[in-house]
Amino acid sequence: MNIFEFAINFERENREYYLERSRKTSNENLRLLFKELAAEEKKHEEIIIQLRSEKTVENIVSDINKTAEECFQKMAENLPEIVIPTEEAHIYKEAVELEKSSKDFYLEKAKTTDLVYIKRIFQQLAYEENKHQVIMENIVELVDRPNTWLEDAEWYHLDEY
Repeated sequence: MNIFEFAINFERENREYYLERSRKTSNENLRLLFKELAAEEKKHEEIIIQLRSEKTVENIVSDINKTAEECFQKMAENLPEIVIPTEEAHIYKEAVELEKSSKDFYLEKAKTTDLVYIKRIFQQLAYEENKHQVIMENIVELVDRPNTWLEDAEWYHLDEY
């Protein structure tokens, strides 16, 4: 399997993961965010298909951070009524790892290619995957904080809310 086929499959798996998460979450804001992340992964797949076909790739940068910020703001407005099951934290941790793997894959492939154009596209894709990773890390923190707060060895919870 060549690098393009591998990347296409990677993006498809990530998209399916987010679509499944969007179907299973009871939180409307997370549903929207997961659908948006799935659309991002579809966009990445299309970029790789264009690269494979030796076509010029346009507009890789997304505004997913704006969408994520809006979703988080809406969730914050509804606290404490909003409930995101803490037992789902492991699901979001899996997504962090998926995004980290994607980012690392593109960074590694960018290092190994001699083609400047491909290197630039892979670096940009890694940057986009990093955005997704940070979004998922924030969801993990939001969801998992009740689980970890009491487990911390020292009572130094001085974070301002």
